[in-house]
Amino acid sequence: MRDYGQVDNSKWTDFTGRVWPRIASKWSLKFSNPSHAALRAHVFRMAGFKCARCTAVAVNVPANYSGRSALSTNTRIKSGGLDVLVLDHILTRKAGGLNVVENLQALCETCNKKKQKDDIAAAVAYRGTNDR
Repeated sequence: MRDYGQVDNSKWTDFTGRVWPRIASKWSLKFSNPSHAALRAHVFRMAGFKCARCTAVAVNVPANYSGRSALSTNTRIKSGGLDVLVLDHILTRKAGGLNVVENLQALCETCNKKKQKDDIAAAVAYRGTNDR
């Protein structure tokens, strides 16, 4: 009997069609690692090199962007420097989120910091309501 609902989660395919092993490590991604860099490049390309929360867009993106280098955006941080596009876990690794395409998004550093504060506040509020 065939298993139509079975999906091979041990691999993922990037925008060029190259197949990569699924990243099993729960540690931070290291973009010097080719599969980690390819994952960042793939997620950024899927997002159109734009922040998922605001209007920030990466500037000067190389045509053959590999994911190894950081990308500056068209927005500035408080100190006046350019903001940076980062790879963000939708469900944090601390909460059990994995390093998989479906759990990653592109955010500017500013939005990523706001999201971290929101996540902490939500966790505190959740713990407060479940202590009864």
